[in-house]
Amino acid sequence: METGIACCAHGAFLPGVSSQHSKALVSPPPISPSFNSRSLKSSSLFGESLRWAPRSSLKLTKAKNSSHVTRCEIGDSLEEFLTKATPDKGLIRLLICMGEAIRTIAFKVRTASCGGTQCVNSFGDEQLAVDMLANKLLFEALEYSHFCKNACSEEVPELQDMGGPVEGGFSVAFDPLDGSSIVDTNFSVGTIFGVWPGEKLTGVRGRDQVAAAMGVYGPRTTYILALKDAPGTHEFLLLDEGLILHYAYFSSISYRSRQKAFLSSYTFLCSKKQRIT
Repeated sequence: METGIACCAHGAFLPGVSSQHSKALVSPPPISPSFNSRSLKSSSLFGESLRWAPRSSLKLTKAKNSSHVTRCEIGDSLEEFLTKATPDKGLIRLLICMGEAIRTIAFKVRTASCGGTQCVNSFGDEQLAVDMLANKLLFEALEYSHFCKNACSEEVPELQDMGGPVEGGFSVAFDPLDGSSIVDTNFSVGTIFGVWPGEKLTGVRGRDQVAAAMGVYGPRTTYILALKDAPGTHEFLLLDEGLILHYAYFSSISYRSRQKAFLSSYTFLCSKKQRIT
């Protein structure tokens, strides 16, 4: 599938779909050290949730023999899963940083203002305070990963240089908070992003992605990933104690025949004469 940010060579994330998967509730494993613990610092914006390492402590590793993937287990931490799923340490760090941003956004969505900022983005949508907060957190996470070269978002569609390398680096496009206009109705909303190798975000296809993901903020917060190097789509559950655990595996996802889809935000497109009662 070549359209949309949230699709990948081995999986796609779509509403109202059927799937084959394994799912299990698990007990949290002990927290494993991350990257270079002696050189980790905290972001002023993320507090203790985002661990940061200087560029000099990170070594670039290109994926080799990506067809060989160690089996990922239900109950693995996000870092354990990624270490098994891909040999690319740059991609691992980027996806972990985005996971930390999703954790922070999940908390902010519960308490942030949903009022407008009195401005409109380039797509004609009113920008809400919670949109801009999520946008800021995600751009900061990408910069702190040190492996994102360029990034853009629905709120900031112009390409932004994140300071990462061209060779061995990645470019990311994201919607910081899809469905933010219905946050006050308490429906689920989410972050969507795609990751491409190198510095380009124009002239690329969905199948060129090395990873695609979304964070869903609802009764529970989940982080859903598909990687080019790993088969299937994987769901992670964010626990209260801060762990992000591998919760479910979807081997295939597809629409049922004659499947109907309804978007809770669709009511905004209805005229006053066509109110839904």
